[in-house]
This record gives sequence, C-alpha cells and structure tokens, in this order.
Amino acid sequence: MKKIHFYTSCSEKIGLLFEEKQCTDIFIDRQSTDARLGSIYKGKIRNVDESMEAAFIDIGEKKVGFLPKSEVPFLGVNDRLSSDLTDGASIIVQVIKEAYQDKGPRLTANITLTGQRIVYLPKGSYVASSKKLSQSLTDQWKSFLTEQLSSNEGAILRTEIANAKTDQVLSELATSRQRWQQMERDATQHKAPYFLFQYPMVPDQMLNQYQNEAFHDITFDERRALQKMKTIFPDLADKMRIRKEANQIAGYDVNQWLTEAIHPVVHKQDGITLTVEQTEALTVIDIDSSRFTSRQNKQETIYRINQRSVRYCVEEIRKRNISGIIMIDFLKMGKKEENIIVKEMKKALREDPLRTEVFGFTQLGLLEMTRKRERTGLLEILTNSASSKEPVLSVDTVGYQLERELLEWNRNTECLLLALHPDLYSVLKEKLTNDVLSNIQIELYYYTDEYVQHYQVIRSGSKELINLYMADNQEIVIDKLL
Repeated sequence: MKKIHFYTSCSEKIGLLFEEKQCTDIFIDRQSTDARLGSIYKGKIRNVDESMEAAFIDIGEKKVGFLPKSEVPFLGVNDRLSSDLTDGASIIVQVIKEAYQDKGPRLTANITLTGQRIVYLPKGSYVASSKKLSQSLTDQWKSFLTEQLSSNEGAILRTEIANAKTDQVLSELATSRQRWQQMERDATQHKAPYFLFQYPMVPDQMLNQYQNEAFHDITFDERRALQKMKTIFPDLADKMRIRKEANQIAGYDVNQWLTEAIHPVVHKQDGITLTVEQTEALTVIDIDSSRFTSRQNKQETIYRINQRSVRYCVEEIRKRNISGIIMIDFLKMGKKEENIIVKEMKKALREDPLRTEVFGFTQLGLLEMTRKRERTGLLEILTNSASSKEPVLSVDTVGYQLERELLEWNRNTECLLLALHPDLYSVLKEKLTNDVLSNIQIELYYYTDEYVQHYQVIRSGSKELINLYMADNQEIVIDKLL
C-alpha cells in the first residue's frame, strides 16, 4: 500500500512517500539559489576545454556548470567543441545532476520537458520509448508522433501513454511546445546568465516520477496544491484529498520525520539495527543483530537477518537519497548465501527510480554497490554536511521547522514571544514569504539572544500575557515580527 503526503503551505515544500507504513523517499523543495535538477538556463560559455571535451558554463549560480561534448546534440562525433561553442557566447542548458561538494552542476544542451505521457525534446530529432511499452504500442505511437514533430524535434514515449488518447497526447505536445517557445523568447530578451524555467520539485516532479505507481492515498495540506495536481494528473485525482491533521502523519509531525530520516542509527522492531555512516567519499551501512531473537540454528539465523536487512538497507538508501559508492557490512555468511543476497538486493532495487549497480561481495565480505547521483542527498540538505557521524541541523533547516511550528500555533494561541538566535532571525526575515505570512494569524514578538540555541518559546497565550512580560523586562529590546 503506497501513499504520498505533501506539505506545500510553507516556504519549504516537502513530499513523503510511504510504502507499507515505512517512509521510503523524501523530496524537499526550498527557496534556493543553487541550480536544481531540471532547471533550464540561458548560460554564458566561460571556457571550452578540448582536452576534457567539455565547456564550462556560467548559469548565474554559485558554481559554474559542466557541459560535456556528449550532451551537445548539434555536435557530431568528429566535431570540435570550439567549432560551435566559443567563449562569451550563450547557450540554453538544463541541469541533469545537481552540484556536489566542489563540483558544479552537470548540464545538457539536449533539453527535455517532461509531461505525463511524453517527454518533449525540442532539439531531439528522434522518437524513443520506455522499455516497459509493448512493441506494437511503441510502433503505433512512434508513427503517430513522427507525423506531428518537425525535423529537429523529438520525444520519448512514457509508460503512461499506453492508455492515452491521441487528443491527450496532442494537447500535451502543444503545451510543451508553447513552454519551449516562451523560453526561447525569454532567452532573446535577456542577457546570459539567465534563469528560464523550473518544474517545482514538490509536488510536480515527485508526482511525475511516481505517477505510474498504484497509490492508495495522496494527501495535501492545502487546497490550492490539491486542485492544481488534480488538473495536471487527472488519472490520480480520485486518490487525492486534504488531510484532516495537516502536519501529522502516522503519529509524527513533519519535523520529526525529517530529523529521524538522517539519524545514523536505525532500530527495527525485529531487533535488527542499521548504522548508516555517510562521508564525502562513500557510505557504509553496518548490520547489527544483538537484539534479534530466533529459534533457528546460528547460520540460518544469520541468513534470515541478512535477508531482512536487504529491504531495510534499500529503504534507508532511498529515503536518505544516498548516492555514489555504498558498502554494506552484512553478517558473515557463506558464498552460496552471499549470491542469494546479491540477487535479492538487485530485486529490491528494481523499485528505485534511480539507476543502481550491485557489484557483489568484496574479499572483505562487504557488499559493494553504486547509485546514480541526481538530487542533493537528504543529509546535505538538512545539515549542509556530507558526514553523518553527528548530524547537526543547519540554521536554514531550523528556520523552516520553526515556520511550520508557527502555523501550528495558529490553532490555539493569540500571541507568541520568542527568543531567537541572531542567525536564525536573519534566516526568518529572508525565508518567510508573503504567502506564508498571510497564513500565520498570531501576533509574533521576539528578541535576539546569541546564547539561545536557535530559538526558545518564552511566552504563549493572550496579548495581555505578552504585555505583562514586556513590562517586567523593560531592559530587553522586544520587537514585533508579525
């Protein structure tokens, strides 16, 4: 039973995917100057490096983007980059991998605009299809679309086209074309670097990625997002609804789910414990069974523990969006059992939307695998760090958490007085949008205190209660935030 829960009423938009009561994926969409997956820019070519067969593109973000020759569709195999790309010239590019550590975002000039049924390629010049489509459907839709596309356009058939009508596909194609034409017009009117377009990560991209799943429930905390998604994804509309408890899922609020998701130690009800240690170089997952009980013999017990741990590891990898090199330290077992575990790991990873590769066990008995890097990992988003030994939430993350708490205070209080660390105060002033401010009905007072860890609720209740505190503490400079 799969469910998605969206939180879109705050500045930070969040999507949580649940499978059988376990959170297995988390999407976070923040106000950010960093180039996000799928973003499209008019970039300025800073340097063409023939030895690397790549160009470095200024897209107006913190880090310069990397455009390999293989991602420039109008260049032939034997063409030199510098024959078409020159320093100072402009080019429209799209982010296909977000920046990581010291590396800038990876870019492509082969733009893709993803719809429900097709992916439109304004510079593609070919029609491809999902491997899940039957050959007859592939041939049918390829023939139809080839007639609709100009010589320089292309498309990729998605699985969802199987049950589509021709007018639905034509409408989607027209929408994508109009979007691209608008981007081209914007590009001619603005100097590079210039931001052109971005699909919202939450809820749009998340629903787009998982729309072919059999969902039992898709919930929202605000009606505006609900209605928009019903229009964009009509096939899922009957599964969508507003949650009664906007901030509560399975007994936890959003802040608790996020904090728990990056904790390095995970205790399972059956006694198995996972320790997830993320570093800049790789991620190591250790399996411990000290609390696991079984009446089977030792070797059979070890195999059962490892077998269960396969699913647990995949859940943590997906939920934390761990990528790169991953090593899993299963309990010691024989070669026969290792081969079975490798097969089960590969099977469990079939549900993962990102490309993974399982290489097998090393001589030291560690399972070795890799996972494609696209979006920024959850740990780095929430802590600004790639190391998970002692994760500490960043001040930005705490600011977003406080914003959600303020919306909860709406229900049962008139006024609130907070002591804020100066860094957190700066974040709040920057992050709180007018849309969010309009949803917060309480009167909010604050004073800054550099000795407070992030924030502290000093008083909550009536306006008279706050006034009384202010009268008794006139040496404190208290201002009104909202």
